[in-house]
Amino acid sequence: MFDLGKLGDMAKIAGEAKELQAKQERAVKEQTDLLRKISAQLETVIDLLKEGK
Repeated sequence: MFDLGKLGDMAKIAGEAKELQAKQERAVKEQTDLLRKISAQLETVIDLLKEGK
């Protein structure tokens, strides 16, 4: 009727999916932080170039 083994497998898969999602969220945060740093550095370069004119 109800297979407890399958329930265990589903719980394992759900746990793995949750872990994968957390890893992906960390990667997105790291990429976003890096893009913000690059953007700030580009703004600095642009400002310096404008001052040099």
